[in-house]
Amino acid sequence: MTTPLDDPTRLPVHDIMCIDCKSFYASVEAIRRGIHPLAADIAVLSKGDSPGGLVLAASPNCKKRYHVGLSTRRFQLRDDMQIELAEPRMADYIRKNYGINRIYRQFTDDAHWYPYSIDESFIDVTHSHNLFGSNEEIATQIQKKVFDQFGIITTVGIGQNPLLAKLALDNEAKKAAPWQATWTYDRVPDTIWQLHDLADFWSIGSRTAKKLNAIGIHNLYDLAHTDRLLLHQRLGVLGDALYFHSWGIDYSDLTRRYLPRAENKGYGNSQVLMRDYTQAREIEVVLSEIADQVAGRLRHHQVQGEVVSVGIGYADAEEAGTSGFGAQMKIDPTNRTDDLIRAARYLFHSKWNGHAVRNVSVRVNRISQASSMQLSLFESAEKEEANVLLDQTIDKIRQLYGYKAIVRGYSKEKGATAIDRAGLVGGHHG
Repeated sequence: MTTPLDDPTRLPVHDIMCIDCKSFYASVEAIRRGIHPLAADIAVLSKGDSPGGLVLAASPNCKKRYHVGLSTRRFQLRDDMQIELAEPRMADYIRKNYGINRIYRQFTDDAHWYPYSIDESFIDVTHSHNLFGSNEEIATQIQKKVFDQFGIITTVGIGQNPLLAKLALDNEAKKAAPWQATWTYDRVPDTIWQLHDLADFWSIGSRTAKKLNAIGIHNLYDLAHTDRLLLHQRLGVLGDALYFHSWGIDYSDLTRRYLPRAENKGYGNSQVLMRDYTQAREIEVVLSEIADQVAGRLRHHQVQGEVVSVGIGYADAEEAGTSGFGAQMKIDPTNRTDDLIRAARYLFHSKWNGHAVRNVSVRVNRISQASSMQLSLFESAEKEEANVLLDQTIDKIRQLYGYKAIVRGYSKEKGATAIDRAGLVGGHHG
Protein backbone atom coordinates (compact mmCIF):
# COMPACT_ATOMS: atom_id res chain seq x y z
CA MET A 1 0.00 0.00 0.00
CA THR A 2 1.38 3.38 -0.98
CA THR A 3 0.88 6.21 1.51
CA PRO A 4 1.17 10.01 1.39
CA LEU A 5 4.30 9.72 3.56
CA ASP A 6 6.23 7.48 1.14
CA ASP A 7 7.99 10.34 -0.67
CA PRO A 8 9.69 12.63 1.92
CA THR A 9 10.60 15.16 -0.79
CA ARG A 10 6.92 16.06 -1.19
CA LEU A 11 6.30 16.70 2.50
CA PRO A 12 6.44 20.20 4.01
CA VAL A 13 9.20 20.20 6.62
CA HIS A 14 9.61 23.20 8.91
CA ASP A 15 10.16 23.77 12.61
CA ILE A 16 6.83 25.14 13.77
CA MET A 17 5.83 25.96 17.35
CA CYS A 18 2.27 26.40 18.54
CA ILE A 19 2.46 28.23 21.88
CA ASP A 20 -0.42 28.51 24.34
CA CYS A 21 -0.73 30.59 27.50
CA LYS A 22 -2.10 28.06 29.98
CA SER A 23 -5.55 29.11 31.25
CA PHE A 24 -4.60 32.63 30.21
CA TYR A 25 -7.36 34.78 31.72
CA ALA A 26 -7.45 32.79 34.96
CA SER A 27 -3.65 32.86 35.22
CA VAL A 28 -3.59 36.64 34.86
CA GLU A 29 -6.15 36.93 37.66
CA ALA A 30 -4.18 34.51 39.87
CA ILE A 31 -1.00 36.52 39.40
CA ARG A 32 -2.89 39.73 40.17
CA ARG A 33 -3.75 38.15 43.53
CA GLY A 34 -0.21 36.92 44.17
CA ILE A 35 -1.07 33.25 43.62
CA HIS A 36 0.83 30.81 41.40
CA PRO A 37 -1.43 29.98 38.41
CA LEU A 38 -1.22 26.24 39.08
CA ALA A 39 -2.22 26.69 42.73
CA ALA A 40 -5.20 28.98 42.19
CA ASP A 41 -8.89 28.12 42.33
CA ILE A 42 -10.12 30.93 40.09
CA ALA A 43 -12.72 31.17 37.35
CA VAL A 44 -13.15 34.23 35.15
CA LEU A 45 -16.86 34.80 34.81
CA SER A 46 -18.70 37.07 32.42
CA LYS A 47 -21.85 38.64 33.89
CA GLY A 48 -21.18 37.14 37.32
CA ASP A 49 -24.34 38.73 38.71
CA SER A 50 -26.50 36.75 36.28
CA PRO A 51 -27.37 33.03 36.65
CA GLY A 52 -26.63 32.70 32.94
CA GLY A 53 -23.15 34.19 33.26
CA LEU A 54 -20.48 32.22 31.39
CA VAL A 55 -17.12 30.95 32.62
CA LEU A 56 -14.57 32.32 30.14
CA ALA A 57 -11.57 30.62 31.73
CA ALA A 58 -10.84 28.40 34.72
CA SER A 59 -7.55 27.68 36.44
CA PRO A 60 -6.16 24.15 36.07
CA ASN A 61 -7.18 23.40 39.67
CA CYS A 62 -10.80 24.33 38.94
CA LYS A 63 -10.88 22.13 35.89
CA LYS A 64 -9.39 19.18 37.75
CA ARG A 65 -11.22 19.46 41.10
CA TYR A 66 -14.61 20.77 40.04
CA HIS A 67 -14.80 20.01 36.30
CA VAL A 68 -15.46 23.69 35.68
CA GLY A 69 -14.46 24.84 32.22
CA LEU A 70 -15.21 27.05 29.29
CA SER A 71 -18.95 27.76 28.96
CA THR A 72 -19.89 26.50 32.42
CA ARG A 73 -22.82 28.67 33.56
CA ARG A 74 -22.98 30.64 36.82
CA PHE A 75 -25.95 28.62 38.07
CA GLN A 76 -23.91 25.42 37.69
CA LEU A 77 -21.34 26.59 40.25
CA ARG A 78 -22.29 25.13 43.63
CA ASP A 79 -21.77 26.93 46.92
CA ASP A 80 -19.46 24.17 48.17
CA MET A 81 -17.02 24.84 45.34
CA GLN A 82 -14.22 26.93 46.79
CA ILE A 83 -13.75 28.98 43.66
CA GLU A 84 -12.91 32.67 43.54
CA LEU A 85 -14.88 34.33 40.76
CA ALA A 86 -13.13 37.10 38.83
CA GLU A 87 -14.63 39.64 36.48
CA PRO A 88 -12.91 39.68 33.07
CA ARG A 89 -10.48 42.54 32.42
CA MET A 90 -10.19 42.28 28.67
CA ALA A 91 -8.08 45.40 28.14
CA ASP A 92 -5.46 44.02 30.54
CA TYR A 93 -5.50 40.60 28.85
CA ILE A 94 -4.96 42.25 25.48
CA ARG A 95 -2.01 44.29 26.83
CA LYS A 96 -0.37 41.21 28.30
CA ASN A 97 -0.99 39.24 25.11
CA TYR A 98 0.82 41.96 23.17
CA GLY A 99 3.79 41.82 25.54
CA ILE A 100 3.97 38.03 25.41
CA ASN A 101 3.89 38.03 21.61
CA ARG A 102 6.78 40.49 21.61
CA ILE A 103 8.79 37.75 23.31
CA TYR A 104 7.81 35.21 20.65
CA ARG A 105 8.93 37.65 17.96
CA GLN A 106 12.44 37.72 19.45
CA PHE A 107 12.93 34.21 18.09
CA THR A 108 11.75 34.71 14.50
CA ASP A 109 10.82 37.46 12.08
CA ASP A 110 7.34 38.91 11.75
CA ALA A 111 6.68 37.04 8.50
CA HIS A 112 7.00 33.74 10.42
CA TRP A 113 4.90 34.78 13.43
CA TYR A 114 1.15 34.19 13.39
CA PRO A 115 -1.09 35.10 16.36
CA TYR A 116 -3.91 32.55 16.24
CA SER A 117 -5.98 33.83 19.17
CA ILE A 118 -5.56 35.94 22.29
CA ASP A 119 -3.77 33.08 24.06
CA GLU A 120 -2.23 31.10 21.21
CA SER A 121 0.35 31.84 18.50
CA PHE A 122 2.38 30.02 15.86
CA ILE A 123 6.02 30.76 15.06
CA ASP A 124 8.34 29.21 12.48
CA VAL A 125 11.88 28.85 13.88
CA THR A 126 13.33 26.89 10.95
CA HIS A 127 15.96 29.57 10.35
CA SER A 128 16.54 30.53 13.98
CA HIS A 129 18.67 27.62 15.19
CA ASN A 130 22.07 29.21 14.61
CA LEU A 131 21.09 32.02 16.96
CA PHE A 132 18.99 30.26 19.57
CA GLY A 133 19.70 26.52 19.48
CA SER A 134 17.48 23.48 18.99
CA ASN A 135 13.70 23.44 18.98
CA GLU A 136 13.63 22.32 22.61
CA GLU A 137 16.14 25.00 23.63
CA ILE A 138 14.10 27.71 21.90
CA ALA A 139 10.89 26.49 23.53
CA THR A 140 12.53 26.48 26.96
CA GLN A 141 13.89 30.01 26.47
CA ILE A 142 10.45 31.27 25.46
CA GLN A 143 8.79 29.60 28.43
CA LYS A 144 11.33 31.09 30.85
CA LYS A 145 11.09 34.61 29.42
CA VAL A 146 7.28 34.63 29.51
CA PHE A 147 7.18 33.26 33.06
CA ASP A 148 9.86 35.64 34.35
CA GLN A 149 8.19 38.71 32.84
CA PHE A 150 4.50 37.85 33.19
CA GLY A 151 4.20 34.85 35.53
CA ILE A 152 2.33 32.95 32.80
CA ILE A 153 3.02 29.28 32.08
CA THR A 154 3.26 28.55 28.37
CA THR A 155 2.84 25.18 26.70
CA VAL A 156 4.58 24.48 23.39
CA GLY A 157 3.67 22.04 20.65
CA ILE A 158 6.43 21.45 18.09
CA GLY A 159 5.89 19.94 14.66
CA GLN A 160 7.06 19.89 11.07
CA ASN A 161 3.98 21.85 10.02
CA PRO A 162 1.28 23.89 11.81
CA LEU A 163 -1.09 20.92 12.10
CA LEU A 164 1.45 18.68 13.83
CA ALA A 165 2.45 21.54 16.14
CA LYS A 166 -1.17 22.23 17.09
CA LEU A 167 -1.96 18.56 17.68
CA ALA A 168 1.19 18.15 19.78
CA LEU A 169 0.10 21.13 21.85
CA ASP A 170 -3.51 20.09 22.42
CA ASN A 171 -2.96 16.39 22.99
CA GLU A 172 0.36 16.19 24.84
CA ALA A 173 2.14 19.44 25.72
CA LYS A 174 -0.79 20.87 27.70
CA LYS A 175 -1.05 17.84 29.96
CA ALA A 176 2.17 17.78 32.01
CA ALA A 177 5.45 19.56 32.70
CA PRO A 178 7.76 20.53 31.05
CA TRP A 179 4.78 21.56 28.89
CA GLN A 180 6.48 20.64 25.61
CA ALA A 181 5.83 17.96 22.99
CA THR A 182 7.09 17.21 19.50
CA TRP A 183 5.08 15.37 16.84
CA THR A 184 6.65 14.34 13.54
CA TYR A 185 5.66 12.40 10.43
CA ASP A 186 7.40 9.24 11.60
CA ARG A 187 5.32 9.27 14.80
CA VAL A 188 1.91 9.54 13.09
CA PRO A 189 0.86 5.92 13.91
CA ASP A 190 1.73 6.47 17.58
CA THR A 191 0.22 9.94 17.88
CA ILE A 192 -2.48 11.02 15.44
CA TRP A 193 -3.89 7.54 14.90
CA GLN A 194 -4.26 7.10 18.64
CA LEU A 195 -6.76 9.99 18.79
CA HIS A 196 -10.05 8.13 18.93
CA ASP A 197 -12.59 10.97 19.08
CA LEU A 198 -12.93 12.58 15.66
CA ALA A 199 -14.60 15.69 17.09
CA ASP A 200 -11.51 16.41 19.22
CA PHE A 201 -9.28 16.57 16.15
CA TRP A 202 -8.32 20.08 15.05
CA SER A 203 -10.42 20.98 11.96
CA ILE A 204 -13.08 18.30 12.59
CA GLY A 205 -16.20 19.53 14.37
CA SER A 206 -19.15 17.50 15.60
CA ARG A 207 -21.10 18.01 12.37
CA THR A 208 -18.24 16.76 10.18
CA ALA A 209 -17.66 13.88 12.60
CA LYS A 210 -21.27 12.75 12.06
CA LYS A 211 -20.78 12.80 8.29
CA LEU A 212 -17.64 10.69 8.67
CA ASN A 213 -19.42 8.28 11.02
CA ALA A 214 -22.10 7.81 8.36
CA ILE A 215 -19.54 6.34 5.96
CA GLY A 216 -17.94 4.09 8.57
CA ILE A 217 -15.16 6.38 9.80
CA HIS A 218 -14.98 6.51 13.59
CA ASN A 219 -11.38 7.45 14.38
CA LEU A 220 -8.27 8.90 12.77
CA TYR A 221 -6.91 5.49 11.78
CA ASP A 222 -10.13 4.81 9.87
CA LEU A 223 -9.87 8.21 8.19
CA ALA A 224 -6.27 7.64 7.10
CA HIS A 225 -7.17 4.27 5.58
CA THR A 226 -10.32 5.35 3.75
CA ASP A 227 -10.25 5.69 -0.02
CA ARG A 228 -9.47 9.32 -0.80
CA LEU A 229 -11.82 9.32 -3.79
CA LEU A 230 -14.73 8.34 -1.53
CA LEU A 231 -13.87 11.18 0.86
CA HIS A 232 -13.79 13.62 -2.03
CA GLN A 233 -17.12 12.37 -3.36
CA ARG A 234 -18.79 12.76 0.04
CA LEU A 235 -17.08 15.90 1.39
CA GLY A 236 -15.46 17.62 -1.59
CA VAL A 237 -12.20 19.48 -0.98
CA LEU A 238 -12.76 19.14 2.77
CA GLY A 239 -12.49 15.39 2.34
CA ASP A 240 -9.15 15.79 0.57
CA ALA A 241 -7.83 18.03 3.35
CA LEU A 242 -8.99 15.69 6.11
CA TYR A 243 -7.37 12.73 4.41
CA PHE A 244 -3.98 14.45 4.35
CA HIS A 245 -4.47 15.75 7.89
CA SER A 246 -5.02 12.19 9.11
CA TRP A 247 -1.50 11.48 7.85
CA GLY A 248 -0.15 14.58 9.59
CA ILE A 249 0.28 16.54 6.37
CA ASP A 250 -0.52 20.26 6.28
CA TYR A 251 0.71 22.61 3.57
CA SER A 252 -0.15 25.82 5.45
CA ASP A 253 2.56 28.48 5.24
CA LEU A 254 2.75 31.04 8.05
CA THR A 255 4.22 33.60 5.66
CA ARG A 256 1.13 33.48 3.47
CA ARG A 257 -1.69 35.11 5.37
CA TYR A 258 -5.08 33.85 4.21
CA LEU A 259 -6.68 36.50 2.04
CA PRO A 260 -10.25 35.38 1.35
CA ARG A 261 -11.89 36.03 -1.96
CA ALA A 262 -14.37 38.88 -1.93
CA GLU A 263 -17.34 36.52 -1.96
CA ASN A 264 -16.02 34.65 1.08
CA LYS A 265 -14.91 37.57 3.20
CA GLY A 266 -17.55 38.61 5.67
CA TYR A 267 -18.48 40.84 8.55
CA GLY A 268 -20.45 39.49 11.46
CA ASN A 269 -21.21 39.71 15.16
CA SER A 270 -22.61 37.15 17.57
CA GLN A 271 -23.86 37.17 21.13
CA VAL A 272 -24.49 34.68 23.92
CA LEU A 273 -27.63 35.82 25.73
CA MET A 274 -27.74 36.00 29.51
CA ARG A 275 -31.07 34.19 29.73
CA ASP A 276 -33.40 32.16 27.55
CA TYR A 277 -35.27 34.30 25.01
CA THR A 278 -38.67 32.84 24.21
CA GLN A 279 -40.54 35.85 22.82
CA ALA A 280 -40.19 36.57 19.11
CA ARG A 281 -40.09 40.33 19.65
CA GLU A 282 -37.19 40.11 22.11
CA ILE A 283 -35.20 37.98 19.68
CA GLU A 284 -36.02 40.42 16.87
CA VAL A 285 -34.67 43.27 19.02
CA VAL A 286 -31.30 41.57 19.59
CA LEU A 287 -31.02 40.59 15.92
CA SER A 288 -31.76 44.20 14.96
CA GLU A 289 -29.07 45.52 17.31
CA ILE A 290 -26.50 43.09 15.92
CA ALA A 291 -27.48 43.92 12.33
CA ASP A 292 -27.07 47.61 13.16
CA GLN A 293 -23.55 46.95 14.48
CA VAL A 294 -22.60 44.91 11.41
CA ALA A 295 -23.95 47.61 9.08
CA GLY A 296 -21.88 50.21 10.92
CA ARG A 297 -18.73 48.14 10.40
CA LEU A 298 -19.48 47.78 6.70
CA ARG A 299 -19.89 51.54 6.32
CA HIS A 300 -16.74 52.19 8.36
CA HIS A 301 -14.75 50.05 5.91
CA GLN A 302 -16.58 51.53 2.91
CA VAL A 303 -17.83 48.15 1.73
CA GLN A 304 -21.19 46.50 1.15
CA GLY A 305 -22.46 42.93 1.13
CA GLU A 306 -25.11 40.94 -0.68
CA VAL A 307 -25.53 37.74 1.35
CA VAL A 308 -27.05 37.98 4.84
CA SER A 309 -26.83 35.04 7.25
CA VAL A 310 -28.49 34.51 10.61
CA GLY A 311 -27.49 31.91 13.19
CA ILE A 312 -29.73 30.88 16.07
CA GLY A 313 -28.59 28.59 18.90
CA TYR A 314 -31.20 26.95 21.10
CA ALA A 315 -30.97 26.91 24.89
CA ASP A 316 -31.89 23.23 25.14
CA ALA A 317 -30.73 21.26 22.12
CA GLU A 318 -32.11 18.00 23.49
CA GLU A 319 -35.60 19.41 23.89
CA ALA A 320 -35.50 21.16 20.51
CA GLY A 321 -34.08 18.13 18.74
CA THR A 322 -31.37 20.33 17.23
CA SER A 323 -28.75 22.79 18.43
CA GLY A 324 -30.31 25.56 16.36
CA PHE A 325 -30.37 26.68 12.76
CA GLY A 326 -28.71 28.89 10.20
CA ALA A 327 -30.29 30.61 7.24
CA GLN A 328 -29.10 32.96 4.53
CA MET A 329 -30.44 34.97 1.62
CA LYS A 330 -29.12 37.08 -1.23
CA ILE A 331 -30.08 40.76 -1.35
CA ASP A 332 -29.06 43.78 -3.39
CA PRO A 333 -25.57 44.97 -2.35
CA THR A 334 -26.01 47.21 0.70
CA ASN A 335 -24.55 48.49 3.93
CA ARG A 336 -27.77 50.08 5.15
CA THR A 337 -28.95 49.21 8.63
CA ASP A 338 -32.62 48.90 7.62
CA ASP A 339 -31.80 46.47 4.81
CA LEU A 340 -29.84 44.16 7.09
CA ILE A 341 -32.47 44.30 9.84
CA ARG A 342 -35.22 43.45 7.38
CA ALA A 343 -33.27 40.46 6.04
CA ALA A 344 -32.25 39.23 9.52
CA ARG A 345 -35.81 39.32 10.81
CA TYR A 346 -37.14 37.56 7.71
CA LEU A 347 -34.57 34.77 8.04
CA PHE A 348 -35.32 34.34 11.73
CA HIS A 349 -39.07 33.99 11.20
CA SER A 350 -38.58 31.68 8.22
CA LYS A 351 -37.12 28.91 10.42
CA TRP A 352 -37.75 29.60 14.11
CA ASN A 353 -40.04 27.00 15.68
CA GLY A 354 -40.62 28.66 19.04
CA HIS A 355 -37.83 27.06 21.09
CA ALA A 356 -35.91 29.15 23.62
CA VAL A 357 -32.87 30.92 22.16
CA ARG A 358 -29.46 31.49 23.80
CA ASN A 359 -27.14 32.40 20.90
CA VAL A 360 -27.71 34.78 18.00
CA SER A 361 -25.50 35.93 15.15
CA VAL A 362 -25.76 38.04 12.01
CA ARG A 363 -23.21 37.91 9.22
CA VAL A 364 -22.86 39.58 5.82
CA ASN A 365 -20.82 37.96 3.04
CA ARG A 366 -19.92 38.52 -0.59
CA ILE A 367 -18.30 41.84 0.10
CA SER A 368 -17.53 44.53 -2.47
CA GLN A 369 -16.46 48.13 -2.39
CA ALA A 370 -19.36 50.44 -1.59
CA SER A 371 -20.62 52.03 -4.78
CA SER A 372 -23.16 54.73 -5.44
CA MET A 373 -26.60 54.36 -3.89
CA GLN A 374 -28.55 51.35 -5.14
CA LEU A 375 -32.02 52.43 -6.25
CA SER A 376 -34.85 50.20 -5.06
CA LEU A 377 -38.03 49.39 -6.96
CA PHE A 378 -39.92 49.67 -3.67
CA GLU A 379 -38.64 52.98 -2.30
CA SER A 380 -38.37 56.43 -3.82
CA ALA A 381 -34.93 57.89 -4.48
CA GLU A 382 -35.70 60.58 -1.89
CA LYS A 383 -36.46 58.02 0.83
CA GLU A 384 -33.35 56.01 -0.05
CA GLU A 385 -31.23 59.13 0.17
CA ALA A 386 -32.80 60.06 3.52
CA ASN A 387 -32.06 56.60 4.96
CA VAL A 388 -28.44 56.75 3.78
CA LEU A 389 -28.06 60.19 5.35
CA LEU A 390 -29.59 58.92 8.60
CA ASP A 391 -27.09 56.03 8.81
CA GLN A 392 -24.18 58.38 8.10
CA THR A 393 -25.35 60.85 10.75
CA ILE A 394 -25.69 58.13 13.38
CA ASP A 395 -22.21 56.84 12.50
CA LYS A 396 -20.68 60.30 12.94
CA ILE A 397 -22.38 60.91 16.29
CA ARG A 398 -21.26 57.52 17.62
CA GLN A 399 -17.74 58.07 16.36
CA LEU A 400 -17.53 61.37 18.26
CA TYR A 401 -19.48 60.58 21.42
CA GLY A 402 -19.73 56.81 21.68
CA TYR A 403 -22.36 54.22 20.85
CA LYS A 404 -24.74 55.21 23.64
CA ALA A 405 -24.91 58.82 22.44
CA ILE A 406 -27.62 57.80 19.99
CA VAL A 407 -29.50 54.51 19.95
CA ARG A 408 -32.37 53.26 17.86
CA GLY A 409 -35.78 52.91 19.47
CA TYR A 410 -35.72 49.12 19.72
CA SER A 411 -32.67 49.34 22.01
CA LYS A 412 -35.03 50.68 24.70
CA GLU A 413 -37.32 47.65 24.45
CA LYS A 414 -37.36 44.55 26.65
CA GLY A 415 -34.62 42.11 25.68
CA ALA A 416 -32.30 44.75 24.23
CA THR A 417 -28.63 44.38 25.13
CA ALA A 418 -26.73 46.94 23.03
CA ILE A 419 -26.76 49.75 25.61
CA ASP A 420 -25.49 47.48 28.40
CA ARG A 421 -22.81 46.04 26.10
CA ALA A 422 -21.60 49.41 24.80
CA GLY A 423 -18.08 50.12 25.96
CA LEU A 424 -17.24 46.48 26.63
CA VAL A 425 -13.98 45.03 25.32
CA GLY A 426 -14.54 41.81 23.42
CA GLY A 427 -18.05 41.67 24.88
CA HIS A 428 -16.77 42.05 28.46
CA HIS A 429 -15.78 44.82 30.86
CA GLY A 430 -12.26 46.13 30.30
